Amino acid sequence: MTEYATLLHAYGLAVDTPGHLTALAGDDPAARARAIKHLWSAIIHQGTPWTATPPAALDVAALLADPRVTDPGLRAELLNFLAAVAEAGSSTDRDLPVPDFDVDAALAQALGDGDEEGIWEDERLQGALYVRAVLGCRQIVPALLATATAALSDPSPQVQAAAAHTIGACGGVTPLA
Repeated sequence: MTEYATLLHAYGLAVDTPGHLTALAGDDPAARARAIKHLWSAIIHQGTPWTATPPAALDVAALLADPRVTDPGLRAELLNFLAAVAEAGSSTDRDLPVPDFDVDAALAQALGDGDEEGIWEDERLQGALYVRAVLGCRQIVPALLATATAALSDPSPQVQAAAAHTIGACGGVTPLA
């Protein structure tokens, strides 16, 4: 199980993400709507990935195989989210400078001070976390592609179209060596 309390989304530590992911397979339509909003606003914010993005995307991919997630509109929305995650991994290597410091130590120090604001004030740390998020998105593309390929056989044309879109998005990502 992913430890979201150590990961970031657009609004801070991703401690609220597990509850939203659980709501996606639940019976409460309002909670599902909030969960979808969370995916699009916090997990992948205006196309920007965060360190919580890759593990959340893998959890969403797993939900597409969950027998409780049957609504075609929800399934299509989740596939479109996965497409956005794949697209977030398509930054070129030129855009991804290798950090020249211990990112984990800097993050632990920022979080250890009890002041999350330190993360947002440190441009080097922000940049390094962005690189980590993009590379994480790139790394999971094979799993996203497998999920989308399986969804092509869904009986819903809406889901099939979203699956095709996701497959296309996965095709634009340079695999990691």
